[in-house]
Amino acid sequence: MQSQFAEGQAERMFMPIPRFLSATAIIFIGLLSGCAVHPLPVSGPEISAILADHTAMLPGGFIEYYAPDGKLHGISDGQPYEGTWEVRGDTFCTALDGDPAVCSQVGRDGDTLYWSLDGEKKISRVSTILAGNPKDLK
Repeated sequence: MQSQFAEGQAERMFMPIPRFLSATAIIFIGLLSGCAVHPLPVSGPEISAILADHTAMLPGGFIEYYAPDGKLHGISDGQPYEGTWEVRGDTFCTALDGDPAVCSQVGRDGDTLYWSLDGEKKISRVSTILAGNPKDLK
């Protein structure tokens, strides 16, 4: 049976992409996909389940433990701080050392959580949520 392609034509149609081009394309696509974050809203009951008895590693080196009783124990630059946390409706609220409560919606993109720190309009990525109080914050 005779091929419909001239000799060498089929090989040229399906030439492999050089390795450096495919790696560059993968990196470029990865960068593009990371440009826009569109977290989905997290409900109040989900917020409680995610944060109660868990520790959050926050931007700027802040670490906060959210005790099941609503107490918040944190540390920043080696300095401990305290406050309270609660869920109001579908928002996560914290009040530090007698300050008024600051509330924010919580979003999720895959396994990553986002919320507004200190009442900012900008949402921040929470780098890690750890079960329990592994940093022994008090």
